[in-house]
Amino acid sequence: MEKTYHSHYREKDQQYQLNVNHQINVARLAENYCPLPELKKTAWLTGIHHDDGKYPEEWQEYFEKSLKEEGCNEGKLDHSTLGGLVVNQYLPGTLLGEMVQDAIYMHHGLQDCVSISDGSILLEKRKQKYTAEKVKAVCREAEVLLEASELKLNAAEMAEIRKKARADLNVLAKEVQLFAKNNNGLYGNRNFYLGMLERLLFSSLMDADWRDTADFMENRKTDTGMSQDEIQKVWEYGIITLENKLNELDKTSEIASCRQDISARCRNAAYASGNLFRLSVPTGAGKTLSTLRFALHCAKANKKRHIFYVAPFKSILEQNASVIRTSLDMPDMILEHHSDVVQEEVKGQQRYERLIENWDEVPVIVTTAVQFFQTLFKEKRSSIRRFHSLCDSVIIFDEVQAMPVKLLQLFNLAVNFLTQFCNTTIVLCTATQPLLDRLPENRMLPPVDMVNSISAYKEVFRRVEFHDCTQDCGKGFNISQAVDFILEKSRQMDQVLMICNTKSCALDIYEQLKGKTEGGLYHLSTLMCAEHRSNVLKEIRERLDRNEKVICISTQLVEAGVDFSFQCVIRSLAGLDNLIQAAGRCNRNGGPEKGLVCLIKMSEEAERISSLKDIRMAQEAMLCTLQAYRKSPESFRERLDSEEAVTLYFKYYLMERKDETSYPVLKEWGRSSLVELLSDNKIFAAEKKEIRLKQAFLSAGQIFTVIDDKGLKNILVPYREGKGLIQALQSEADPEQKRIILRKLQRYSVGVSEKTLKNLGNAVYRIEENRVLVLAEGYYDENVGLKEEPSALDFLNF
Repeated sequence: MEKTYHSHYREKDQQYQLNVNHQINVARLAENYCPLPELKKTAWLTGIHHDDGKYPEEWQEYFEKSLKEEGCNEGKLDHSTLGGLVVNQYLPGTLLGEMVQDAIYMHHGLQDCVSISDGSILLEKRKQKYTAEKVKAVCREAEVLLEASELKLNAAEMAEIRKKARADLNVLAKEVQLFAKNNNGLYGNRNFYLGMLERLLFSSLMDADWRDTADFMENRKTDTGMSQDEIQKVWEYGIITLENKLNELDKTSEIASCRQDISARCRNAAYASGNLFRLSVPTGAGKTLSTLRFALHCAKANKKRHIFYVAPFKSILEQNASVIRTSLDMPDMILEHHSDVVQEEVKGQQRYERLIENWDEVPVIVTTAVQFFQTLFKEKRSSIRRFHSLCDSVIIFDEVQAMPVKLLQLFNLAVNFLTQFCNTTIVLCTATQPLLDRLPENRMLPPVDMVNSISAYKEVFRRVEFHDCTQDCGKGFNISQAVDFILEKSRQMDQVLMICNTKSCALDIYEQLKGKTEGGLYHLSTLMCAEHRSNVLKEIRERLDRNEKVICISTQLVEAGVDFSFQCVIRSLAGLDNLIQAAGRCNRNGGPEKGLVCLIKMSEEAERISSLKDIRMAQEAMLCTLQAYRKSPESFRERLDSEEAVTLYFKYYLMERKDETSYPVLKEWGRSSLVELLSDNKIFAAEKKEIRLKQAFLSAGQIFTVIDDKGLKNILVPYREGKGLIQALQSEADPEQKRIILRKLQRYSVGVSEKTLKNLGNAVYRIEENRVLVLAEGYYDENVGLKEEPSALDFLNF
């Protein structure tokens, strides 16, 4: 009787999946998911060999034993090593063999090609686990089973597939080498881009493996996503819908005419050559609809599979996601992926979680910069699985100036990789473009400007006057002086917004303003949960729409993308990009009288920014820019928001921080950077000439974070509906319902430091087996959010 080898077991109907069938399915899916034509055969080979390690008798026995003892759990017995060693039998010493082996060894989780703990080589360590005889035996068994399978591939035919795969990969590798060589390494090195190709291979294999396994376990037919014809119809419908909506917009005013012209230029750019574009237009110029118009036309013309809209802040994301949904009128074709998305029903939540697994089943994805960067660099399986979906796409990256300095080189190299090798088109959007294409090393390729002669548009959209008041502040305003300044402006103008650099400064100013103002007084900061901030913003907008007197004291969370308009905006000294973004909250509707944007300086005692390096460095660069501006305002066309001023500011800012742009890393083993760990890994791999791939994928992924939260802990707060949700969480027994409640509660949470958590003491208690932190009532205020001291008279609330 012919021996059968199993890969998975479905308990509900007692069905086994044959390992050879699983490998064939995964090979087909991996080839389908792999977006690069020259890498497709390589992806197929990783799939066809990835589980060869399940053929030995000891693994089959272990598998059967695990079913009896622990339910349907295959256990932890290694099965990836033999798959890689089988490949090495056929392809020793080749780039193809190395890439396929590494992908197979890592298909259940990333590892370092060269370890940063002891310098050991992954390929060499795996070779030592099995004898040559054992590997040859598995080779023979795999060959027999493959020839007997539906594919009927014999050894000679497999050899031909490997030959074609190797030829294709060599073409791709030469393209990478030529790109790096021709640019003298200024735009990245060969090894970084080879590492990105390897991650693409991981992504295709890992997604294929998980998808086929899940489909077998759920007894469902594998959905390979929408066909290109179906996607083209989506782009066609989207274009018709958006063009109709654009035709309905006002075209009579000068501003409307400029918006129309910018939009038309963006549409025309969709048919131009090149994959990397830049859109630098003033706030209010309609860039969301203009870039969406570009993306749809570009996607249709070039048969792209996805359109991504990426933004750094959820406030911008949610606002523009609503614009995109309304403009396209295709809600089922748009996936909004961030932590605040909640589906009310279990089925809806399950479908949502399936869609965010790999981003491949929906044409339009709206997501955060955090999710985007994690997909590129994080070690998590969910991040790796999504990576292949970034290829053959249009990516709109909004507010690009908000990117942390440490990510600049990594971002540049990722953009170069996607646009040069992955048929992806990228648009960088901001009113203040950083000098990403002028860094000393690892530059971004020069983008093509979608709209030239921006200065002409700026005059039309010029809705504010900038007043540099920093010289009037001495060494910096204290809280009382800042309050007096705000009150003075409030007497001159009905609506005043003050943006502070720190939560403590905003709170202190707000508290001192109490009882001194007419009209509404509001506070906004991340001490308030997202739901609380949304409600306050809604109330502020309503007052502004009624032209009532309003003063709002906020941190920089309102700076970019929040759609409200004040007559006067006061900005505490930070970067020029911060000032220009803050100006976007002033006179947004272009009233007859220009709005006023004042720049002031707060004292160190008032702001306490000594530990906030980003703000301190931005202040220093801004002071240098202001000094140059005062000496020769005509050199800046007498505008603080001119292109000349922005360019000079970023020169000052990046000049002082150029060593930070590679994501520097200092560990017990030495000093390096994430760019280095994902390229040559020189500290550990300088002498490892016998291998080509030296990247520390796992270690780099574990180190990588977009935001340095420095141990922030999320605490659920009893704000309005949040109280009932916390009670429901504690009383709910169904795990699926608990997950839905927890996702809803994300809008009722506040991130606090370890120090604040310690200060709160017994005001924080734990639920859900100590996994969830909850703030006691009395420590959350309806005006300012979380407080370290309970509200007055709380002792009466027995």
